[in-house]
Amino acid sequence: MKDLPAREKIDIVEKVAQYLVLAGALDKSSPLEDYERANELSLELAMLLPAPLYRSVAEAGTHPTEGLNPATVALMVRQTLFTTEGEEQPVMLAVHVPGLSDKTPRSKAHH
Repeated sequence: MKDLPAREKIDIVEKVAQYLVLAGALDKSSPLEDYERANELSLELAMLLPAPLYRSVAEAGTHPTEGLNPATVALMVRQTLFTTEGEEQPVMLAVHVPGLSDKTPRSKAHH
């Protein structure tokens, strides 16, 4: 996947980000359009991503865990699409959560 044109890589990254945010926000009160869009993105990603990476994206979007969540999957996608041999990988990703008090950090970093 690293040999894809830059525009295609950016399209994939955008789809992954949209899917992770949308799938993570779905609940019983979500409009049908949100479910339809999440399913559309899921189908597109299933056809674009290698199977193990797609499974990780889907699992992080629907049933995130400490080890497999939107932040860890975003780093996996980045590594799959953009990292060259010897390039240092980021070890964290800022994730913003509503309702944090002033005494806690404004973003939560995942390692």
